[in-house]
Amino acid sequence: MKKILGGVLFGAVSTLGLVDDANAQSVPNYGNYEGLDGNFRIGVQLAAPAFGLPNVERSFEQSTIDEITSYLDPFEIAAYINQPTLGAIYSQVGRISGVFDLQGVPVIAGYAENSSVLTLRFVDPGTGNTISAGAGNVCSFTYNGATRQESFNQFDTEVDDGSSATAQRITQCLGTARSRFSPVDPLVGNPFSLQGTMARSALDLTEGDSLVEIDPAAGANSAGDPWIIGGQFASGSAGRFDITRIDARIAKGWRVFEGNRARLKLDLPFSFTRIKGATAYNGQIGLALEVPIKTNWSLEPRVSYGIVYSADQGSVGHIAQGSVASRYVIRGLGRGQLVIGNMVGYSATLKTPGDINLNPDVKNWLFRNGAAYELPLKMRVMDRATSLRASYTFTNFAGDKLYNNNFHEGTISFGLRGREDTPKQFRDVMRLIFSTVQAKGFSTYTAGLGFRF
Repeated sequence: MKKILGGVLFGAVSTLGLVDDANAQSVPNYGNYEGLDGNFRIGVQLAAPAFGLPNVERSFEQSTIDEITSYLDPFEIAAYINQPTLGAIYSQVGRISGVFDLQGVPVIAGYAENSSVLTLRFVDPGTGNTISAGAGNVCSFTYNGATRQESFNQFDTEVDDGSSATAQRITQCLGTARSRFSPVDPLVGNPFSLQGTMARSALDLTEGDSLVEIDPAAGANSAGDPWIIGGQFASGSAGRFDITRIDARIAKGWRVFEGNRARLKLDLPFSFTRIKGATAYNGQIGLALEVPIKTNWSLEPRVSYGIVYSADQGSVGHIAQGSVASRYVIRGLGRGQLVIGNMVGYSATLKTPGDINLNPDVKNWLFRNGAAYELPLKMRVMDRATSLRASYTFTNFAGDKLYNNNFHEGTISFGLRGREDTPKQFRDVMRLIFSTVQAKGFSTYTAGLGFRF
């Protein structure tokens, strides 16, 4: 649990100054922490007006979530002031106000003047109002020890253990707030989250791996059940967060019924994402059955399961998803063919095993619609036929509130087919892919290669 809410300070930056009371705002900008650009930003204000002391503000940033709770430790707070006597006054009887920006999720915490009570609230960044995570779970927490140090120790111990009812509520609040307010949550709420990746995998018009896209002239000689192996590298940003990502995919199809073109498809996508020094890993397994309704139309029910882990971001979770996709091919449009794709599905985060449940309980319907046009080229490379393919898809989520409820994806790719004296002449054996994903405050560009054999 310590890895989920607390570890080693990385790249701390601080400023110290005497400040006047700032104008009231929803989420205070103590120490101008908003001027920092780390994954996790902290602003702290110390005040002791009863002693005639000026307000003191400091700001910090770090790449990972490790040991972020230490900024509420009175012992650590006293060290902000170089003079021990003043440090004791500020930390033991002064007002301590803190704002924690957890990759876009604001948490307001601190101690009132002359009070030992530690309070903690997850708030809406737009309004400053305390949020709720599910029915009856208001995301506000209080620790009332005999001293401030005792209150902090109660909080720190509970977070470290993670199995108590209150600790479970804190983690649920963090997960819910991330899904709504963070553009880079590894689990849900943005195109590169596990949820977004699973939606994209359920209807991928990039490479044309549907059985109804095979040229009817291929007949029984088509190499219709290839292995597919591919990799992509993406770079972009989501707000102040720079993103780099590597995706890999292994897929295979099998004809399961004799005399029938229905195809069982196994899909294994993996990814590694890095956001300002914080890493996340996700993987999924998808199993689908593509059933041809006509020679140019198929339906594909699919079930998939995915898991994500990031110690740096304090995130671990898994998702189950079910979907049905339709692909309809219109041939003879110029020299090429148009593929129209539609998909509807449902996804839900799941309870994590063991005593610590980190499930934010996010459930969404998902809708993905798009089209791809593939054009055979007259150009030949290594005495092989080539093609150009462009696609666009729009993905929309309904249900629980997400940071990105929808996103756009566009691709353009160049394909190289097999030799014309083999069954592979009707399939691309290699495809060079360029794509972009665009959403509110989210923009990435990708280059990759895919191979069939």
